[in-house]
Amino acid sequence: MKALFKTLFGDWRTLTVVGASLAVSWPLLHSPWAGLAGYVLPLCLLAGAAWLARH
Repeated sequence: MKALFKTLFGDWRTLTVVGASLAVSWPLLHSPWAGLAGYVLPLCLLAGAAWLARH
């Protein structure tokens, strides 16, 4: 069962990147600058991927 959860969700670093990206983009979607969310989310995920590559 542990292998299934690791396959579905990854490790804690991957969940941190996804959570941080959603924490940045979710409030932005509910603000007057919702159009910027399409630019912010890929940048957050790219920064997260770079962070994951270094660890």
